[in-house]
Amino acid sequence: MTDVVEHDGDVAADDDVSVAAEQPRAVTDSEKRLRQELVRARQQLRLVQGERDAILTSAHRERDLAVSQAREDARQRIVQAELKAHALRAGIVDLDGLRLADLGGVSLGEDGEILGAEETIATLRSDKPYLFAAAAQAPGVAEVAAPRRLHAAPAPATPRTVDARTLSREAWQAERAKLLSR
Repeated sequence: MTDVVEHDGDVAADDDVSVAAEQPRAVTDSEKRLRQELVRARQQLRLVQGERDAILTSAHRERDLAVSQAREDARQRIVQAELKAHALRAGIVDLDGLRLADLGGVSLGEDGEILGAEETIATLRSDKPYLFAAAAQAPGVAEVAAPRRLHAAPAPATPRTVDARTLSREAWQAERAKLLSR
């Protein structure tokens, strides 16, 4: 059975259409233009994909940097907290005294334990014993290391008052020069 197709009043058989489709046809200008546009679009797609990949790589790098920075900050906070705990057990009077300690030997081990805290506190205690309470004053305080000697905090210098009205001119000028030289 043959299908009939009507074109502009003409009747043609399906066989005639298939024969016409098999013949090579000439490429039109619009097809050439569309193919060129397709090539440009593919090139532009490659450029955009390359930019996207660069942005993703940069974002991953920034994320990794932020995560490592956050981990380092957390490690430092843990070290500070553990060092404070060790100092309190050693009987430190004021935690602000920890600022005087050399923290170069203190670190956080792989297992989460603090390394070098006892030595740091012992060194601080021997170098600046006035930062720590005496063992008799702080019951229940564990000794980290036996201190060499316990010293009292250095006494502040007593202020010297001078009445300028009672000084001679030479003495007044000497006192004035001392004050201005500070």
